[in-house]
Amino acid sequence: MSSPAVRIETARHGPVTVLKPVGWVAAEGHVALEERLKAAVREGQTRIVLDLSAAHFVSSAGLGVFLYYKNILEEKGGRLILAAPAGAVKKMLAAANLDKALAICETLQAALARATRHPGSSRRSAAET
Repeated sequence: MSSPAVRIETARHGPVTVLKPVGWVAAEGHVALEERLKAAVREGQTRIVLDLSAAHFVSSAGLGVFLYYKNILEEKGGRLILAAPAGAVKKMLAAANLDKALAICETLQAALARATRHPGSSRRSAAET
């Protein structure tokens, strides 16, 4: 049985690229997200927010994509920030202990603010987890 499809919306907010997976980031969905991330990095984008507010599920392979691109972007002096995970996605992040390894913000606005700060900055707002 195949997973429902995912659609990935893209937006720019100044120097930050926002990718918003809508649907299931599983099976083909994590591949589509990985391709979109790869294209963004190839284009020189180093500050990326993944808006997870419309993601219904993220497979373990999808979580691996998050971690891989976090490392790739940090090597380039950038950052990957997850925004607004809820429900099953939030539970998957916690179960995999990625809620401690990845930058996660409660809202897209908090993630955008964090993405524009200097990567070494440790200031955190109440909206960040």
